[in-house]
Amino acid sequence: MTVQIKGRPEAIAIQWIPKYTFVERLGHWLHTATFIPLAVTGMALYFPFLQPLAQGEAGLFLRMVHRIAAVIFGLLPIVYYVLQPRRFIMHTREFLPRKEDIGWLKAAPAYYLLGKHEAMPPQGRFNAGEKMNGLVMIVTWVAFGLTGIPMWFGKGVIPPELFRWLVIFHDLAMIVAVGMFLVHLYLAVAHPLMWAGLVSMRFGVISAEYAAEHHAKWYYGPQRAMEIWEAKKQEAAQH
Repeated sequence: MTVQIKGRPEAIAIQWIPKYTFVERLGHWLHTATFIPLAVTGMALYFPFLQPLAQGEAGLFLRMVHRIAAVIFGLLPIVYYVLQPRRFIMHTREFLPRKEDIGWLKAAPAYYLLGKHEAMPPQGRFNAGEKMNGLVMIVTWVAFGLTGIPMWFGKGVIPPELFRWLVIFHDLAMIVAVGMFLVHLYLAVAHPLMWAGLVSMRFGVISAEYAAEHHAKWYYGPQRAMEIWEAKKQEAAQH
């Protein structure tokens, strides 16, 4: 595939490789479309200065939107597992931390702030930051379910003290999830070095050049990726 970049007379050839399936991309955008109303309505119910919005008919409407979005949000991973169980298990395993993630986290400030990629260790399909985002989403999804369902159906039945703790953990999960969502949104939409992430989630593909640089273990394989990285480090040390 060739593209024309503004200001350059020649066309540039880009090799695209698949990264996400249609089901994964649809699930991602549905997750976003349900998470945002969940966060907005949840904040209206959580923050004292917004609680007047949660009174009367407006409050009933907010709670209805929150619960409808919560049902869809909760079912999405289950539907994904039913439709593509192998992909679901593969991605879940790839979210697990690896020892090289520590090096990535150490080098991340210089990369994101100064654009220095040389010290970043080779990454797989997901880098350490994406893994953190995925793990936070998984953990908070579980927390929302374990606290939200009893709060929905158990009000007046569950002991008040237990209900209070459910609310506290539900709110804590919301704070963590919203914080990670905002970081993810900034990196995906606004950060100049992360343009490929939005492209891959829109079209399901990523450029081979970007994959080789940012996801070398996935592109080359673990052994070859480490060999290339070690060679680059030795070359940089000699200069």
